[in-house]
Amino acid sequence: MAPLLSTSAEAAAQERRLLDRLLGLYAEQERLYAEVLDLSRRQRDLVRQGAPLSEVRAVLEQKKARLETIGRLDLTEAAYKDQWRAGRRGWSVGGRTRLHGALEAVGQVIEDILACEQENDRELLQQSR
Repeated sequence: MAPLLSTSAEAAAQERRLLDRLLGLYAEQERLYAEVLDLSRRQRDLVRQGAPLSEVRAVLEQKKARLETIGRLDLTEAAYKDQWRAGRRGWSVGGRTRLHGALEAVGQVIEDILACEQENDRELLQQSR
Protein backbone atom coordinates (compact mmCIF):
# COMPACT_ATOMS: atom_id res chain seq x y z
CA MET A 1 0.00 0.00 0.00
CA ALA A 2 1.27 3.47 -0.88
CA PRO A 3 2.33 5.49 2.16
CA LEU A 4 0.44 8.63 3.02
CA LEU A 5 2.20 11.64 1.58
CA SER A 6 2.48 14.90 3.43
CA THR A 7 2.61 17.28 0.47
CA SER A 8 1.33 17.46 -3.05
CA ALA A 9 4.95 17.84 -4.19
CA GLU A 10 5.79 14.49 -2.62
CA ALA A 11 2.73 12.94 -4.23
CA ALA A 12 3.71 14.37 -7.62
CA ALA A 13 7.25 13.05 -7.23
CA GLN A 14 5.98 9.61 -6.28
CA GLU A 15 3.61 9.63 -9.25
CA ARG A 16 6.48 10.56 -11.61
CA ARG A 17 8.67 7.77 -10.24
CA LEU A 18 5.93 5.17 -10.54
CA LEU A 19 4.84 6.42 -13.94
CA ASP A 20 8.40 6.41 -15.30
CA ARG A 21 8.96 2.91 -13.98
CA LEU A 22 5.70 1.54 -15.39
CA LEU A 23 6.02 3.32 -18.73
CA GLY A 24 9.50 1.81 -19.04
CA LEU A 25 8.09 -1.62 -18.21
CA TYR A 26 5.32 -1.36 -20.78
CA ALA A 27 7.67 -0.02 -23.45
CA GLU A 28 9.95 -3.01 -22.89
CA GLN A 29 7.00 -5.39 -22.94
CA GLU A 30 5.70 -3.84 -26.15
CA ARG A 31 9.15 -4.29 -27.72
CA LEU A 32 9.32 -7.93 -26.62
CA TYR A 33 5.76 -8.65 -27.76
CA ALA A 34 6.60 -7.07 -31.13
CA GLU A 35 9.49 -9.53 -31.38
CA VAL A 36 7.08 -12.37 -30.56
CA LEU A 37 4.77 -11.11 -33.32
CA ASP A 38 7.66 -11.05 -35.81
CA LEU A 39 8.61 -14.57 -34.76
CA SER A 40 5.00 -15.74 -35.12
CA ARG A 41 4.95 -14.37 -38.65
CA ARG A 42 8.26 -16.10 -39.35
CA GLN A 43 6.80 -19.34 -37.99
CA ARG A 44 3.81 -19.00 -40.34
CA ASP A 45 6.12 -18.40 -43.30
CA LEU A 46 8.25 -21.42 -42.41
CA VAL A 47 5.19 -23.65 -42.17
CA ARG A 48 3.91 -22.35 -45.51
CA GLN A 49 7.26 -23.06 -47.11
CA GLY A 50 7.34 -26.57 -45.69
CA ALA A 51 10.51 -25.85 -43.72
CA PRO A 52 12.00 -28.59 -41.57
CA LEU A 53 10.43 -29.01 -38.16
CA SER A 54 13.76 -28.12 -36.53
CA GLU A 55 13.53 -24.59 -37.99
CA VAL A 56 9.98 -24.17 -36.71
CA ARG A 57 11.03 -25.43 -33.27
CA ALA A 58 13.88 -22.92 -33.17
CA VAL A 59 11.40 -20.10 -33.75
CA LEU A 60 9.10 -21.51 -31.07
CA GLU A 61 12.01 -21.54 -28.60
CA GLN A 62 12.78 -17.90 -29.41
CA LYS A 63 9.14 -16.96 -28.80
CA LYS A 64 9.16 -18.89 -25.52
CA ALA A 65 12.29 -17.05 -24.37
CA ARG A 66 10.68 -13.64 -25.06
CA LEU A 67 7.51 -14.63 -23.22
CA GLU A 68 9.52 -15.86 -20.23
CA THR A 69 11.35 -12.52 -20.14
CA ILE A 70 8.00 -10.71 -20.15
CA GLY A 71 6.85 -12.89 -17.26
CA ARG A 72 9.99 -12.08 -15.26
CA LEU A 73 9.48 -8.36 -15.92
CA ASP A 74 5.92 -8.61 -14.65
CA LEU A 75 7.10 -10.28 -11.45
CA THR A 76 9.87 -7.78 -10.76
CA GLU A 77 7.57 -4.81 -11.33
CA ALA A 78 4.53 -6.16 -9.47
CA ALA A 79 5.10 -3.92 -6.43
CA TYR A 80 5.13 -0.82 -8.65
CA LYS A 81 1.89 -1.90 -10.29
CA ASP A 82 0.35 -2.42 -6.85
CA GLN A 83 1.50 1.03 -5.72
CA TRP A 84 0.01 2.60 -8.84
CA ARG A 85 -3.30 0.82 -8.32
CA ALA A 86 -3.40 1.76 -4.65
CA GLY A 87 -2.91 5.45 -5.40
CA ARG A 88 -4.72 5.55 -8.74
CA ARG A 89 -7.44 7.94 -7.62
CA GLY A 90 -4.86 10.48 -6.52
CA TRP A 91 -2.74 10.39 -9.67
CA SER A 92 -3.03 13.06 -12.32
CA VAL A 93 -5.30 12.66 -15.32
CA GLY A 94 -2.26 13.09 -17.55
CA GLY A 95 -0.40 10.30 -15.79
CA ARG A 96 -3.34 7.94 -15.92
CA THR A 97 -3.85 8.78 -19.60
CA ARG A 98 -0.21 8.09 -20.46
CA LEU A 99 -0.26 4.78 -18.63
CA HIS A 100 -3.54 3.80 -20.27
CA GLY A 101 -2.05 4.57 -23.69
CA ALA A 102 0.98 2.42 -22.96
CA LEU A 103 -1.24 -0.45 -21.85
CA GLU A 104 -3.37 -0.10 -24.97
CA ALA A 105 -0.25 -0.28 -27.16
CA VAL A 106 0.84 -3.49 -25.43
CA GLY A 107 -2.68 -4.87 -25.72
CA GLN A 108 -2.79 -4.16 -29.45
CA VAL A 109 0.41 -6.09 -30.07
CA ILE A 110 -0.97 -8.98 -28.02
CA GLU A 111 -4.15 -8.96 -30.13
CA ASP A 112 -2.00 -9.02 -33.28
CA ILE A 113 -0.06 -11.98 -31.90
CA LEU A 114 -3.28 -13.86 -31.14
CA ALA A 115 -4.58 -13.24 -34.67
CA CYS A 116 -1.29 -14.40 -36.16
CA GLU A 117 -1.27 -17.51 -33.98
CA GLN A 118 -4.76 -18.36 -35.22
CA GLU A 119 -3.44 -18.06 -38.77
CA ASN A 120 -0.51 -20.28 -37.78
CA ASP A 121 -2.88 -22.90 -36.41
CA ARG A 122 -4.94 -22.87 -39.61
CA GLU A 123 -1.82 -23.09 -41.74
CA LEU A 124 -0.50 -26.00 -39.69
CA LEU A 125 -3.81 -27.83 -39.98
CA GLN A 126 -3.81 -27.34 -43.75
CA GLN A 127 -0.25 -28.60 -44.00
CA SER A 128 -1.06 -31.69 -41.98
CA ARG A 129 -3.90 -32.79 -44.28
